Parts: sequence; structure tokens; C-alpha cells
Amino acid sequence: MMLLLVPYAAAADDVGYHLAQARQFSKNKWYADAATEVEAGLRLPGGAQSYELHWLGAQIYYELGRMDRARELARRAADLAPGDAAREQAQTFHDYLATTFGSLTVTAPYPGMRSRLQLELSSLLLDPELKRLVNKTSLELREASDLPVTVWVPEGDYLVNGRPVHVAAGSVSQVGLELKELGARGLAALQVSRLEVSAGTSVPFGADVANLGPGGTVELAFTQPAGPILIGALAAWDARAWAGGSETVFDPYAFDGGLRVGRELVVGGPLAVRPSLGVRYGVVPGIRLDCASDGGAATCPDGGVADPVYAVHVPGRAVSPFGELVVEFREAGRSTALGVGVKASVAQAFGSVPAEGEARLPDGQLLPFTSDARWSATFLRISTTLDMAF
Repeated sequence: MMLLLVPYAAAADDVGYHLAQARQFSKNKWYADAATEVEAGLRLPGGAQSYELHWLGAQIYYELGRMDRARELARRAADLAPGDAAREQAQTFHDYLATTFGSLTVTAPYPGMRSRLQLELSSLLLDPELKRLVNKTSLELREASDLPVTVWVPEGDYLVNGRPVHVAAGSVSQVGLELKELGARGLAALQVSRLEVSAGTSVPFGADVANLGPGGTVELAFTQPAGPILIGALAAWDARAWAGGSETVFDPYAFDGGLRVGRELVVGGPLAVRPSLGVRYGVVPGIRLDCASDGGAATCPDGGVADPVYAVHVPGRAVSPFGELVVEFREAGRSTALGVGVKASVAQAFGSVPAEGEARLPDGQLLPFTSDARWSATFLRISTTLDMAF
């Protein structure tokens, strides 16, 4: 049997080869690579007369947001169409691009500048396909772009780093950004107030809270920008239960509040990471005290006693410095969109108990006690979070 080997260079000089490659890359959604194959095929003899290459190229450049090039290829495809149906399809696509999209050029005050850009649609757009394209363009602009940069968007009203601009179909629009509207400074100015709701679990660690089990947690927070810094106020409630001897007690009085300071970092696309530092103050029920008997009362010193007569459980109060990390997905990185994400927080509690009070014994009697006990614990909170900008 004789095998015929065709050199790669020979195959690469064939229009059909580039068409097949472009189709495969497009199927894999590798549109930039597909466009490279289309252009390579068009440069070859016969490529300028290929209806299929022009028609495929028009669709590929549409996905890339290059409506100018897509329109050129669609017009040429209509001229080369092998039949009326193909001609009508290509001409209709060309007319749709011409009457729907306009170009928008964003400029900087000085040449050679780069910046992340935030493009937001401020007018109503009902077509889900057009919304998809706007979101895709918005995500691409969230990466650092060389300015000036030109994008093609559907007709409508937009905000570019907070600067309003109207784009008309088939026209050329331009918006010039000032220095204060570019880079991290410009994006920080677009931060808006946010209301955050989180739900998840809280797990305590430490010898002083060994009788406390994991519990659910719900948190409500308000975040206000102050330049590039985000200041937040929060309040949380834990569904906390603790073990007291042979019984498990659910105590609804587990709550805290606090303040945090953080900064949002745009990772890429719609993802944002917000590291924060803060402090909480709250109540943790079920702190165990090992006590000695002092007549009809109990004495519960810091560190407990060697042979306790009573083991009482009292609510503790704690100041808890904490670190928090939020990874959030926000549609197209928009300042006004809903955001969903995951929040992880580690807090180190430094607590005390009431100096005196009454503890309830298993038989229901109230036992007076005094204590100077201190306690500490580490709390890990993991939650899902939803935030709403306004």
C-alpha cells in the first residue's frame, strides 16, 4: 500500500483548507483564530470569489463585535451568492448590521494611554441578542485597552466611565474622557452604594467554645464608597445551638454588628474581588464556666476550677477583628447590576462574660454567680451573597 503525504504548506495554500479551519474554530468559539483563517483564505487566489468564505467571515466578525468588517463581508457575500435564497440572506444580514449598529470611539486626553473602561447601557434594549452583544463588549472593555478604542454597539444611550453618549445606527460617535475618568481613579468614581444580603454557615473553633456547634448565619450589610475605599456597616444573626451536659439548647440571642473597610479589585471579565478588614461586636450564647460553690452561689474564676461543683452556661460578649474576602460575579461588570458571589470571613473573638448574674440549672433553679472569666475563639463564616446597587 502506498501512502500519499501532503505537505502542510501545500494545504495551507488552499482556500478550502482555510474555510474548513475557520469553520472548526468558529464551532469552538475561537473567533479570533477563525477570523485569521478567513483573512488568510481571502488573500489567496480564488478567495475573493468564495461566497462561503465571505458569508462565514461576516458571522465571525459579528461575534467579534467588528460590525464594520462583518458588513463588508456580508455585502460581498450577497454579490457572490449562488442563488436567490443565499443572496437574500446575506443582503438581509448586511441591512440589519447597517440599521442597528453604530461605532463608538473612546479617546484619552493624551496619546498612548491605557485604561479599563466601563460601558453601561442607559436606555431600554429589549432584544436579548443585542443585550448579549452589549454585555460581551462591556466585558472586553473591562480589560485594559489602548486608547483611542472603537467598538460597535446597538443604537442607544450609553455611559462610558460615567460619561453619557448617544450612539445612532450607521453613524460615528465619540466620547472623550478626562484624566480623572481613566484608570483606577475613574472606576472608583463609579462605585455606588450597595445593599448586601448573605446567608451561609458559621463554625466556631477553640477550647473555650468546644460545646458550640456550627450554625447558620444571615447577614445584612450596607456598603458606601469613599473614593477607592469601600466602607461597610453590617449586622448578623446566627442560628446558634450549644451543648449543656446531656441536652442541646438552641439560643436565638446570637447576633453581632460591625464595620469594615475594603477595596474592590477587578480580576477580569465580570469577576470582582473585595478584600476587607473590620471589627465586630456581639453576643455568643452558651459559654461554659466551671464554678466552685460559695454558699448558695457559684464562683467562676478565669480559667475555671480543678474540681467544679457547677458547670453553668452564660452569654458571652466579644470584640472580634476579622478579615473578609468576597468573590463576586456582576453582569458585565456593571455598577448598577445585581451581583452574586461567595464570601469567606475569619474572625478572632476576644470575649468576656457578665461579672455577675443568674444561671439556670438543669432542674430549673436559678443559681447566682460571679465571674471574671475571659474567653477566646475563632469563627469561620462562609456564605453566598447577593448585592443590589442603588
